[in-house]
Amino acid sequence: MSVSPGRKAFLAHLAVYLVVNAVLFAINATQTLESGETREWWAVWPLIGWGIGIAAHAFAEWAEARSAEGQLLADPDVRGVAVHLFVYLSVNAFLIVVNITTSPETLWSIWPLLGWGLGLAAHAWLVYRAVLRKTMEHYATEQRLLTEMQLEAQAAEIAAAIEKPEKKKPPVTRKRRKQATSKTTKKKAARRGTAAKRAPASRGKKKPPAKKR
Repeated sequence: MSVSPGRKAFLAHLAVYLVVNAVLFAINATQTLESGETREWWAVWPLIGWGIGIAAHAFAEWAEARSAEGQLLADPDVRGVAVHLFVYLSVNAFLIVVNITTSPETLWSIWPLLGWGLGLAAHAWLVYRAVLRKTMEHYATEQRLLTEMQLEAQAAEIAAAIEKPEKKKPPVTRKRRKQATSKTTKKKAARRGTAAKRAPASRGKKKPPAKKR
């Protein structure tokens, strides 16, 4: 099974992340401490910060894989908003935790939450307008094609009705000629016989005498 270029890039990113953070933790763990000094695990901060980037990269790969199914994530602009939202939530959650654990008396984490939130809202609104415009254009194109297909079908039906060939009369053969001639002869003979019967009857009738004035 072949691996997509995007998946290869993610695996390379993950490998670098693991190696670099392992080195940082090794340096952090092997630092010499003075007497009475406690070790500060500063390596956890790049681990978490960079881990958010790794998670965002993984989410982007997942969204692109789902785009083949014809869902809303098929649009690259929509995927961009989804990744933006994921990063926004992850980073701000991390900042809120840092704020609460280090300086709970000052809630400074609300400012990046609000400022970045405005940027995210603007990004989502612009993408929404673009997707709505694409959807309307796609719908209008489908309706136009459907109308053209219906008109073409009606035109074909009308043309077929106009060009419908008339039924051809069967060719006149000798046999049919003889049959037609014999029928004509019989009709003429029948007419003559009827006329001959009527003639004597009309002759035998006497005209009524004319009235005297």
